[in-house]
Amino acid sequence: MRDGMLGKAMAVIAASAVMLSLVFSLLTDTVTQVACDARPRASSMFSGLWLGLSGNAAVYRAPAGCALPVVAIRIVDLAAVLAVIAFAIWGLVAYRRYLQSDAAFVSDLRSRTGFAEASEIRAHISAKAVLRRARQLRPDVPHPKATDVGWRVGRSRGMDVFVSIEDSVALEGPPRSGKGYRVLISAILDWSGPLITTSTTNDNLTATMRMREHRGDVHVFDPQGLSGVRHPLRVSPIEGCEDPLVAMQRGSAIITGTALGASATNGEWAQASGVVLGRLLHAAAVGNLTIADLYDWGTSPIVARKAVEVLRADGAHGWGDNLEATLAGDDKLVSSIWFGVQGAVAPLAVPKIREALMPQRGDRIFDPREFLDAANTLYLVGSASGASAMGGFLGAMLDDVVEVARIRALATPGSRLTHPLGLILDEIANMFRWGSLPQVMADGGGRGICTFVVLQALSQAETSWSRAEADTIWGAATAKVLLGGASHVNHLRDVEALLGSRQARRTQRSWSTREAGHSTSEQHERLPLMSVDEIRRMPQTIGLLAYRTRRGVLLDLSGWDERRDARAIKTGKRETETEQRAVFDDAYRPAPGPVVDDDLDAGAVTSE
Repeated sequence: MRDGMLGKAMAVIAASAVMLSLVFSLLTDTVTQVACDARPRASSMFSGLWLGLSGNAAVYRAPAGCALPVVAIRIVDLAAVLAVIAFAIWGLVAYRRYLQSDAAFVSDLRSRTGFAEASEIRAHISAKAVLRRARQLRPDVPHPKATDVGWRVGRSRGMDVFVSIEDSVALEGPPRSGKGYRVLISAILDWSGPLITTSTTNDNLTATMRMREHRGDVHVFDPQGLSGVRHPLRVSPIEGCEDPLVAMQRGSAIITGTALGASATNGEWAQASGVVLGRLLHAAAVGNLTIADLYDWGTSPIVARKAVEVLRADGAHGWGDNLEATLAGDDKLVSSIWFGVQGAVAPLAVPKIREALMPQRGDRIFDPREFLDAANTLYLVGSASGASAMGGFLGAMLDDVVEVARIRALATPGSRLTHPLGLILDEIANMFRWGSLPQVMADGGGRGICTFVVLQALSQAETSWSRAEADTIWGAATAKVLLGGASHVNHLRDVEALLGSRQARRTQRSWSTREAGHSTSEQHERLPLMSVDEIRRMPQTIGLLAYRTRRGVLLDLSGWDERRDARAIKTGKRETETEQRAVFDDAYRPAPGPVVDDDLDAGAVTSE
């Protein structure tokens, strides 16, 4: 063993000596050529090394008439040695930093066997793959593109990755993980049919509104005035409630979108409150009354007795008696029911919101049926916090459009919408609880209602919906896109199991003090394709796709400013931002004070 190690050491020393000799000889020739305009003659191949170490010029024959510049040669040799050492240290430090960098981490992930290969991506989730069903999914488009029949979620193995619009998509990423910048804005821009998108911020709207206007009509329903749009949509919750079925559905949807509807322990009270609110909406519709009347009825059971008379005169049969029976019940029971109704109508106390729910003559009319006929866009902007929370009314509007779409799909050959409806539900869990989401995620794709729900964490869905409903939403998402930065360990373990495992080979070497030589052994073991920590550590430019029965896909994510139409998007974004600033300036500009006549004021002072 010692003889073997000694032999290796001697070989390394010899090789180093030869390399140094060659380098030092070259440096000696170069310096002498510069000083003497001629090259010296070496007595051996190691002359350069010996001159550099000892300074003995006898190992070289200097050119005629010129002394060998020994000092200069040794200085250059020393500088070269120091440069090599510095470069080696720099290279070692740089390599160690690289091993700890995102680039090395991503490179290691790409080298693992277990992720989908290029052939699998090409066959199942490429542009060509989704176009195979274009004739069935988009018969209205003569020459469909991949974005007409699929959601683009990133790139992998040098190809764009698409999932079919038949698939329900769940995108999970914590705050500031780049969901909008890298995925959602492009999804909004690419969708070629009618689209509804929700958000609590203006980022997606600002970047996409002008571009969506080139496709069709754009509506912004923003009762709280958060978007900065000059002329937001006004829609009355009473409109259409002449139909008892519409009134019942809308009342239930409004209550479901409130805090009471989101409570798992108050489901019975929420249902009762939804029934009462449906009665009040129907009464306001058949009585040709206003939002102000609905608000008065909703805040007081005593005032709501007026709705009983309206229902008995013009409402659905038995609805007046039913509402009167509720109002005449036990005071505690009535108080519990009215707690939900009061919470639902509470935003109507804010003048700005009440005005937004009272369409004026000349306002644009939003008709869900006309909306579904072309590539129109509806932005739902709101907040679920504060006294002006509009979650209930936003949820009711979303529910109205989806219900019309569902009925139209059932009446269409093949039970599928001719123009698929896209639902990009960003921050929906922070806005309102949409009770229909689990069902739409489960069966909407087959009807042409294509859902792309965005969550900060699965636990967020469990807060807005029940644990079972959250599991339904996650399970019904046939395409799951995950971004880095998550920290819920139990959920990440589920994702780790979902991605599967890989086979790793580990080599071990051992030395024996009794016997010469060493032994080598190999062990094969199964490791997770990605561990919990590795899923959490994914940089913002990387994502994961778990799609149906396919292996996991490592996605490359790029921002919307890298698109081909980025210049047009930026131009539209600047125009929208200019309009938003002007609207916000007008809204928060202080009202002018009373006009004071300077002459009269001066005269008054003089008279005193």
